[in-house]
Amino acid sequence: MGRSLSLAAQRRRFRVAAPAAVLTVGLFAVLLQPGFSASFREGASALGLMAAGTTTGVSVWLRARWSTGRRRRGWLWLLAAAVCAVLGNVWAAIAGYDPVTDPSLVSDLSVSLALALSIVGLLTFPTARRRGRNLTIMVLDGIVGGSAVLIMASVLVYDELLASVDQVFGPEFFSLLIPFLDVALVTFGLFLVLRSRGESRPALALVALGFLLYAIADLSFAVRVAQGTFTWGDFPDLGWIAGYLLIAVASWYPAGDEDEEVEDAHTAADARDTLLVFSVVGVAGIVQIFFSGGEEMQRAQEVLWLTLAVATGARQVLLTADNAQLRRGLERRVAEQTADLRRLARRTETLLTSVGDGIYGVDARGRITSMNPSGARALGYTPEALLGQPAHELFHAPGVDGVPFPYEGCYIAEAIASGTVTSAEEDVYVCADGAEFPVEITASPLVDDDVVTGAVVVFRDVTQRREVDRMKNEFLSVVSHELRTPLTSIRGSLGLLAGGQLGELSPRATSMARIALESSERLTRLINDILDLERIESGARPMELAVIDARALVEAATAELDAMARGADVRLEVGDTAGTVLADRDRIVQTLINLLNNAIKFSSAGGRVVVDAQPRDGGTVLFRVHDEGRGIPADQIGTIFDRFHQVDSSDARQKGGTGLGLAISRGIVDRHGGRIWAESEPGRSTTVQFTLPAPHRSRLAGEAVPADAPTILVCDDEPAVVGTLSAMLAQHGYRPVGVGDGDEAIARATAERPAAVLLDLRMSGTSGAEVLAELRRGERTRNIPVVVVSGLAPESDPELSPQADGWLVKPVTEGQLVQAVEVALAGRLSESAVLLVEDDEDLAEVISALLHAHGLRVDHATTAASAIETGRAVRPQVIVLDLHLPDDDGSAVVAAFRRDPALAATPLVVYSAADVEVERRASLELGPTVFLTKGRTAPEDLEQRVLGLLDAVTGRPAEARVPTSPTTTSTTTTGTTTTTTSRTASDTIPKEER
Repeated sequence: MGRSLSLAAQRRRFRVAAPAAVLTVGLFAVLLQPGFSASFREGASALGLMAAGTTTGVSVWLRARWSTGRRRRGWLWLLAAAVCAVLGNVWAAIAGYDPVTDPSLVSDLSVSLALALSIVGLLTFPTARRRGRNLTIMVLDGIVGGSAVLIMASVLVYDELLASVDQVFGPEFFSLLIPFLDVALVTFGLFLVLRSRGESRPALALVALGFLLYAIADLSFAVRVAQGTFTWGDFPDLGWIAGYLLIAVASWYPAGDEDEEVEDAHTAADARDTLLVFSVVGVAGIVQIFFSGGEEMQRAQEVLWLTLAVATGARQVLLTADNAQLRRGLERRVAEQTADLRRLARRTETLLTSVGDGIYGVDARGRITSMNPSGARALGYTPEALLGQPAHELFHAPGVDGVPFPYEGCYIAEAIASGTVTSAEEDVYVCADGAEFPVEITASPLVDDDVVTGAVVVFRDVTQRREVDRMKNEFLSVVSHELRTPLTSIRGSLGLLAGGQLGELSPRATSMARIALESSERLTRLINDILDLERIESGARPMELAVIDARALVEAATAELDAMARGADVRLEVGDTAGTVLADRDRIVQTLINLLNNAIKFSSAGGRVVVDAQPRDGGTVLFRVHDEGRGIPADQIGTIFDRFHQVDSSDARQKGGTGLGLAISRGIVDRHGGRIWAESEPGRSTTVQFTLPAPHRSRLAGEAVPADAPTILVCDDEPAVVGTLSAMLAQHGYRPVGVGDGDEAIARATAERPAAVLLDLRMSGTSGAEVLAELRRGERTRNIPVVVVSGLAPESDPELSPQADGWLVKPVTEGQLVQAVEVALAGRLSESAVLLVEDDEDLAEVISALLHAHGLRVDHATTAASAIETGRAVRPQVIVLDLHLPDDDGSAVVAAFRRDPALAATPLVVYSAADVEVERRASLELGPTVFLTKGRTAPEDLEQRVLGLLDAVTGRPAEARVPTSPTTTSTTTTGTTTTTTSRTASDTIPKEER
């Protein structure tokens, strides 16, 4: 098998071959004009036949070498036909036979065999695969068409030819056989062209046209020989030359590698073919009746009509059987599919009926089209009574002031209008009896052929969850107020007893008193830790931020634990410490004490614990606590910051502690906008590290705010407060926008989507609480960080404080304000997701590690289909896209996201192996789009581009970037399988920073 040519090379050669063939035919059309002498025309005809035949043979041979599969076999059959015809003509020339006066039997046999081989070659070309009846019907079509055409030819032009034939199977048999094969070949070519598909069709059409011209020349030759008027060099000889050259041109037609087409079950019964067959038979009958001159049919015509009738009858019998079998198969498939649909409908109905959550669908106007029984029961209706009712107006509760919420802002309207998916949003529904209950909803658009036809909403009654939250708050209140007081008394009393201040106790009583005292102290620590953790995670514990020297924090923590270290025979050392941080002193000292306490407890006697702090690039300070203890097993390094986690279950008894210290430390560091993680070598050492943001550099007087500075919306009804806060923010590189009432704040936030909002709670008109609630409901504003600046403490409103990203109590210092904004923006970044679409697993792992180092979530997809599904599910802030994917081009991902309003403006980095053409880039753009080439852009440069786009999205200054979190999560999606791999920060932090 030869080497296949590329499509580009085939196109170039075809563009040369086709014009050359046209020019050659035109040249010989001129040379065969009657104006030239007979000998000149005879020589020109011989030259043309020789050149055209040689060109065709060479072209077909080359095409056979370059082709594969069935195409190669088809061209090989045509090559065999050409060789057979050439050998016959060469034999006749060598033996001295004259094809007119003394035809050669060998030559006639070779020509007949060549025509038969050509028919086989046409049948071998790749078309829709045919077997059994289909192939038989196609052969019968050729017989019917050939017989009909021969009948018409016999009546119109073969009178002399047929009259000269006394016996069909006599010496002049080939005079009838060769024209019949010519017509049959043309007929087969016609039917094959009609039934072919795809790349084979143009080449097959050129071959069929070539055989048509060749057959016309053959028929003309036969008629003129019978009439005794044939001479070489007449104009009809041009049919042979043109026929040869068309077949040669067909061999140069470009086509890709062999791809056999699937069988078309309807090919045999195609109405077009049936109409064509009977049209040919009808025309043949009309010609026989009206153009035969009333003479009786000759023997050959009788044979042709008998052949035609038998072939037509057989064809119709096969068609009838084929159609009956097809009908039975279709009826069986319809019955099976109907049964499957019924089973699927019953299963779906059972699922909807059995599920405990409410599920309802609406049409494009927001009217209910279906409601499952659980949902109708929760609302106090029957499912039938809800059909056709407007969902929003019927059971969506109004606002606290009794005014209904506008339909345009409802999640149902957003799903229908823009295809927005709303997840885990809280709402309040109204029952049929007027009672209200809280729900958590998920709303998704119903999409049919890329057209949103409605929406489906799933809702869950969260009354019990609210009650659990209330009970938990009450319990914490009881723990805080009702348990601490008696515990303090118990602890003090036990201390007096154990110390002998109330009289001497027996040794056994002293031991029991000491055990009770230690247990009470442990219980007190547990209560304190639980309360601290709950307040930290709920945001109810305010932070007093100030610029503090890192060494002061380290020295304060080590001073607290110096006695404990000496008692455990552990050296507590302060390493190189430098830098300043903007932090709550007490909370950070508490964090360091927790870490040092663990390090000392799990160090062996004579060991060493080192604590240090150093500034890092990106505007942070890195604190490290290193011990030489037993270490942490690799399978637990990612869970040590979980609540009540102990590496060894016996630690709580032997070492003391509640298992909450590291969880509290993580909560404190997270609230400061930092990250905490651990690295360990089991059996040798452990290092726990955390970062805190350094104070933001103040702007110089008169220095202009950059055009791309993050916008902070300042909302307070007192102009003096707005002016003061705005001046503070401008000094630290932010662009403040002041508003004086809540309605304007909502409008500006929705339109401009600022990086953060500073919000006063007590304002005339729309209150700050209402503004915050509205911002959290809005699709465009729900992720904007909101920092409350109020005269009230967060404990005053326990339901509102968890919704805020920060809480400052007036009066506010400049340091407190800037730190709160930076923490809010950093928290927003920590929730940022990057969709990485890359099928190279090794490169994807490198890029993921680089992005994990900045605390980013990376969702990895390896195919276009999984990328589209993942993108719609996670709504990433930035997309990194490789264009060459296993199942489709990356442009399909861009096209799908362009149709999704929630993703159409997402920043995009096209990171592909080849340069993207300038003219193609416009079709690959989403939001801000960057085009990078893998060979010229290192993953580290890609990392900076992604971070720059994230800075623009989140409004975070570039110098305030925060490094890695302790545990990052990378989600990889392949096809429809999703796997989650947890990485600790030790996997992603550069060695020199560990």
